[in-house]
Amino acid sequence: MRRLGPVLFAFLLAGASLAIPAAPTAAAASARAADPVTLSDFSPESPDKPDQLVTIAGAVTGVPQSFVSVHVKFAAGRPFTSRAEMAAYVTGQSVFTNSWRTKVQSTQLDGSGKLPFTVTFTPAELGIGQPGVYPLEVEAVDGATGQVVGVERTFLTYVPKGTSVKPTRLALALPLTAQPKRADDQTFLSDDLFGDGRLNNLLALATATEDTATWFVDGSVLDDAQRVSRPYFEPDGDDKPGIGQGAEWVTSLRSALADNPVVAMPYADSDLGSVVHNGLDTTTRTALLVGSLATNQMLKLTSATTSTVWPVGGVIDRDTLDALAVNGVDTVLLAQAAVPPGATVARAGSAGVVDTVGGPVIVQTADPVLSGLLGTDGKAAGATVAARQRYIAETAMNGLTAAKAAPLIAMPSNHLWNPDPTFMNALLKPLPWVRDVPLASIRPGKRAAVDDLVYPGQARQAELPKSYMNGVRRIARTAEVAMAVPTSGQRTYDRAVLRLTSASWRGGKKAPAFAKQLNTAIVKQMNRVFIVGANDPFAVAGNNGRILVTVRNTLRENVKFNLEVTSRDPDQLQVEAAGGVFIQKLAEVQAGKAGSFEIPVVVPADHGRATFDVQLLTPDGRKYGKPTKIIISATGYTGIALVIVGVAVTIMLAAVVMRLLRRRQRKDPVFPAPVPMPIEQEEPQGA
Repeated sequence: MRRLGPVLFAFLLAGASLAIPAAPTAAAASARAADPVTLSDFSPESPDKPDQLVTIAGAVTGVPQSFVSVHVKFAAGRPFTSRAEMAAYVTGQSVFTNSWRTKVQSTQLDGSGKLPFTVTFTPAELGIGQPGVYPLEVEAVDGATGQVVGVERTFLTYVPKGTSVKPTRLALALPLTAQPKRADDQTFLSDDLFGDGRLNNLLALATATEDTATWFVDGSVLDDAQRVSRPYFEPDGDDKPGIGQGAEWVTSLRSALADNPVVAMPYADSDLGSVVHNGLDTTTRTALLVGSLATNQMLKLTSATTSTVWPVGGVIDRDTLDALAVNGVDTVLLAQAAVPPGATVARAGSAGVVDTVGGPVIVQTADPVLSGLLGTDGKAAGATVAARQRYIAETAMNGLTAAKAAPLIAMPSNHLWNPDPTFMNALLKPLPWVRDVPLASIRPGKRAAVDDLVYPGQARQAELPKSYMNGVRRIARTAEVAMAVPTSGQRTYDRAVLRLTSASWRGGKKAPAFAKQLNTAIVKQMNRVFIVGANDPFAVAGNNGRILVTVRNTLRENVKFNLEVTSRDPDQLQVEAAGGVFIQKLAEVQAGKAGSFEIPVVVPADHGRATFDVQLLTPDGRKYGKPTKIIISATGYTGIALVIVGVAVTIMLAAVVMRLLRRRQRKDPVFPAPVPMPIEQEEPQGA
């Protein structure tokens, strides 16, 4: 394993202003807080000589000023014979220690209720002579009553030089996912992607782990991190300037995982069980395809596939496994409890094969003890020493007690795992009998068939609820319609819908707000393609005519659709088309433009008003939004006008004919000769 060196610490310091220390795992923190005895040092971790001095340091916590003594209990000369015995010892189900020595006499706790202690011994003093894993208890005893007030059960792994320990092939499977922060692609409902420090911790661990560690990467996390580095919106409409850390984190992760095996998770770590059980038939395939595409794009890889799936909780039922198998999944990574206890794969702790409707699928099962160690709260007192000694003992026992050491897989139980990188580095320090291998190298052995799967009722109850998934289905259908009209063919809402199916929403109340915001965004986009002037009545004169329907497209891309027109009042006005429904096939309107389409109509009555429904349809005939109502006024006067004009013309022609006839029957008139007018004579002047 690569060490957490200067690069890691520089990164942690750089992110300190944004990172908030992660909260400890509740169960682990409370368990450690209740332990009166904790160990802070155990060296050497695995002695290899009988006379080698072993030092254990720790502290007892109790009532201030009370007196306690510290005892070391052991089983003289009796090592464990199996890992099952070790598990029984840790849980107190069996008593293996039969000897004890007082290493610290009765001593008073200080004013804070603490008593630091250091004890030393050699393997020979404990009767240890042969290689093996031995029980070792450090207990605190009340100085007044002699009652045990606390005990720490740990292990002493004794491997003298020259001991043949069969190497254990260990595969680490590590998840990198987070709860979605975006609803639609532009709107973040929460911008605290880096607020809890998880992504910084995961990056630090990815930088430090061996290149054999297999990382399961959720492409939606990378998408969110990259997108938040640019300006974005919040539901109140305010513009946000972007967080540069997002793009830097993606770049650093790309470098850290360049040599590691990377498996793409179904996008947004989709709750596959709930998806299948609620009939979202195409979502499984989409989650797998988009998950692989996004992870490869963001990490600049070509090899990250979803052929191996790690379902949430490490459990899966037959229906979900069948759905995965028919979509190309050939391996599932499960918790050991997901297969029956008697199955070969459960006993071997490695891999088996289960038959599905899509063919055989490999079932890899994780070791429960080593997987549990990965989930240890590394900040709790004594956690590091206790976990490390258990890790050493478990892997050594695996190679000491079998003809061939079984391969082991370790994975955290929670996909939203928040590791302490320093603790993980200490836990997984190299051991001479451990060989780190990629997960894909763990293959089924002979006769490792899995006849059944265990999917407990609690797992089914933990799935995203049916009522919520019904809402997701409706949004998915609306999104399909919205994506069918733009001619670009881009799957604009696939990733947003998949984010609604994330298993990270389980048990929480945030998801409905994301669903509501996404639905609002989809409807808003659809409303940008609409019928113009629907509130202004059209007028049609005569028995037939044409009306214009105008469609405006305010999107930034061309749209193609069918236009369906039907009359609500066929007695007043009909569409001149077969069946009374007019459909304009594959009409296209350019981005930012409007298009007008002629609709032929017929007036069966003399006059009246009729209402038409104009419905936009996708090219394959699905309704795009709600129908638009158009009112048309039909006058129906053309026939009457023609009759009136015809009668008037007939009357005029008859009058002309009669007049001509009268002229021919009438004689020319006789005028008398003109009578000359007398000329008046002018009288002479002076008469």
